[in-house]
Amino acid sequence: EDFVSLEKKNKKKNKMTNGVNKSPLVKRVSIDETVAGTRIAGGTESETKNAAKQKQSSNALSQQSLITVEERSKIAELRQLVNDEKDVLLSTDALKMYCSDAQLARNLRARKWDVLKAFEMLKKTLLWRKEYKPELITFEDIEEELQTGKQYRSGRDRSGRRIVVMRPSRENTREHDGNIRLLVYTFENALWRTNGERVVRGSTDISALAQEQICVLINFTKWSIKLSPPWRTSMETLHIMQEHYPERLGLAVCYDPPSVFSVFWKLISPFIDVKTKSKIRFVQPRGDKEKAARKMNEMFHPNTIDSDMGGRVDATWDIGEYQVFLRRYDEVKRSVFEMLSARKKEHG
Repeated sequence: EDFVSLEKKNKKKNKMTNGVNKSPLVKRVSIDETVAGTRIAGGTESETKNAAKQKQSSNALSQQSLITVEERSKIAELRQLVNDEKDVLLSTDALKMYCSDAQLARNLRARKWDVLKAFEMLKKTLLWRKEYKPELITFEDIEEELQTGKQYRSGRDRSGRRIVVMRPSRENTREHDGNIRLLVYTFENALWRTNGERVVRGSTDISALAQEQICVLINFTKWSIKLSPPWRTSMETLHIMQEHYPERLGLAVCYDPPSVFSVFWKLISPFIDVKTKSKIRFVQPRGDKEKAARKMNEMFHPNTIDSDMGGRVDATWDIGEYQVFLRRYDEVKRSVFEMLSARKKEHG
């Protein structure tokens, strides 16, 4: 069943027979192959099977089919620059794991394959990660920020991007460091690969990039200016997304922005780069509700989106349920780094 406008959904609810709804709400599915499992969040059985076939096909492709000889040469040049300063830039297992060829390709794409500019960008990120240590953030560190469900994962969009839902109306602390920590933890969780990244993508197949990207869905329902984060937090959020997670944002959807949002947009939009701005979509259900429902259906499967945005997922926030997924992720991540550390000691 596709998306329906909230107006139509309410009419349908009123016509229910004996209180039985033909389209019951479904549980949120946060986990996918990021940690384990093969079932696509929100997908039907046939979609899951098709995705598995596509994954096998993708794994069978040689890297040469995803990247050109010239692009591979650029990656090698960038790798040499990083290795020249490896004592500083690759001083931990986490930094080495992060600095994969796939990541180097993202930095190069972000800087239009200019090796020196890509290195400058990558170096700043590696130094930031060395100091901030995002891999050490755990659920306990962001538990307070998550109490109201202002940010969480919810499966994948129709292109395969991992969905990160943000709900500004559920802001509960307005605390700068806590909000930034939650943002970084959520992104790290969505992008985590237990076995590392094995596929390096160039610029020849843009559609294939969705597999390594995030879709940020911001639900502005019930949001007001008084719930806005401090300006410093907004600017740092934008900086981190653009500078330290290059080529990771594939789509940003602003759902139900109120008229007052235009004030905030005018203030922050000059700081958003052109490429990022081109990925932003606005969905306004207060106007043409059917058009809004069609837009959402083009981008998302109903089983991945909350009911108050026209989807079929129960919008009720349950931190107890969600934390099980996060704690499992924390444990897997810890185990991976312990294994890497043990291997290093074993090989001297």
